[in-house]
Amino acid sequence: MSQEKKSFFNFWNNKELTAEKQNEMLTETCRKVFSTEDGKIVLNMLLTDLFFLRQAHTKRENFLNDYAKFFIRNRLGVRETKDLTDFIAETAASGGGS
Repeated sequence: MSQEKKSFFNFWNNKELTAEKQNEMLTETCRKVFSTEDGKIVLNMLLTDLFFLRQAHTKRENFLNDYAKFFIRNRLGVRETKDLTDFIAETAASGGGS
């Protein structure tokens, strides 16, 4: 494992990084991972499992859907409606959708 990756895995314990910088680094990493073809397939599966790409009917499914929205906004940094629409279209096209 490279020194860069080792330092990334330990960045949560780095007192020199602000919480904002840590979240920024995590968002950057998530976007990088999920922009690959394999990452898009995995992301599509996750969003389907979290009832983002299909209808939620139960309280449990709605909780999962809420987490999917949190993940998209806070981990992937997708906040604008147009960006979200583009993101969903690209993800569904890459992973097959439901």
